Amino acid sequence: MLQMEMSNRSSLDQLHINLRWMKEWKRNSSERLAEGPLPYNTFWLTLSGSATMQFDKEVYEINKYSIIALHAQTFHRWISIGDKEPFHYLSLACEARVGSFDLLRMYRFPCHATLDDPASFEQLVALWYELSNEFYRLLSNFNGKDVNQADPLFVFNTSQTIQYLKIRSLGNLWIHQLFELLRQQLPESPVTYDIRVYEICDYIKEHLRERTTLEELAARASLSKEHLRFLFQKELGLSPMKYVTSIRLQKARELLLMTSNPMKDIAQRIGYDDQHHFTRAFHRAEGMSPSEYRKKYKGSIEFPPEMHGGS
Repeated sequence: MLQMEMSNRSSLDQLHINLRWMKEWKRNSSERLAEGPLPYNTFWLTLSGSATMQFDKEVYEINKYSIIALHAQTFHRWISIGDKEPFHYLSLACEARVGSFDLLRMYRFPCHATLDDPASFEQLVALWYELSNEFYRLLSNFNGKDVNQADPLFVFNTSQTIQYLKIRSLGNLWIHQLFELLRQQLPESPVTYDIRVYEICDYIKEHLRERTTLEELAARASLSKEHLRFLFQKELGLSPMKYVTSIRLQKARELLLMTSNPMKDIAQRIGYDDQHHFTRAFHRAEGMSPSEYRKKYKGSIEFPPEMHGGS
């Protein structure tokens, strides 16, 4: 019976949670705190103080015991910080997705929630500290140059593999506890997609460098071009090729903010024939060139300075 159950496919077979950074912050003033999009899923646990923040188009008052859950590409802006005590919070950034789809969007996570159960909140905080300690203990095995390079590939020995597996387990447990705490604010079921759309979206994300055509995507799904267009419009509200462009530009935003890669390299990595076509597509979507976007927002990402050189 166990073998039969384990052989079945599930909607979470492609669940992917990959920790990017963790940091404890104490903010005394909103001055010189930049605004901008967050490249990864970002969570905050507020320990003390207060702040007024804008996330996308909504403004929130954040206080002690607040939990902030932001999907990737959320625009954030500091409005003010309370003057009675520092705004003290814990930050965790990760990739949390099922295949190509953002986990927080699928489960309609509330951007802001305040718990009325301090004990449960403190348990989540304690696990954050345990996870953070293990995470930075693993990173200490590598020099700063390795950590700071664009898309580093860490090759683990056996001891480091054991550390890494513990981090993955603790990370999944932390997300599990977060789900438990917010259960009453989550839908009964997540947003679901036609499996064929799901698989084509995964293929697109894994083959951004390639010049993908509608004909190739339709053939991969064993559908006509018209049927594939219909499914994408129904499930995602846009055509397959517009989805390709949106995923390419999403990856471009991440690379512009998280690396110092030249524009030419970014263009090639996301499947544009040359830098000119990339710049034109990016400007059409963002109203500014890639270089202007990098200059405006690169310093706004709140990664730990010891990892990336500034916050």
